Amino acid sequence: MAAAGCFCLASRQAARKITRLYDSHMQGSGVRVTQFTILSQLMLRGEMPIGKLAGLLGMERTTLSRNLTLLEDKGWISISAGEDPRARMIDITAQGRGLVRRGFPHWSKAQAHIGKLLGADGQAALKLLGSRNLG
Repeated sequence: MAAAGCFCLASRQAARKITRLYDSHMQGSGVRVTQFTILSQLMLRGEMPIGKLAGLLGMERTTLSRNLTLLEDKGWISISAGEDPRARMIDITAQGRGLVRRGFPHWSKAQAHIGKLLGADGQAALKLLGSRNLG
């Protein structure tokens, strides 16, 4: 019975609901919100190693690698060897930049909708939780 109040379950349910809401707003853009997030971070921060990108996104490297393969296949990113051949460098392409620009209005509407649903306290709590090192 104690597991009924599991914070992990509640956070994963909330994350899935939020992702579905973003994706419903993003349907007309041709990109899913998870893809948009990766592409927009590359557009904002420039080329970087996969490990750094994984850290920024809070993702496991293997999960991110699977996502990056799909983005590369679509021509939205490029993956190249870094100075250290073991390090792969990720960069957004011109096609990827165009997709982010076209997707931004859809993302912005989703952001506003979810912001209203969360309210100021919910937004603050979500940002605080995301910024904390829980390890």
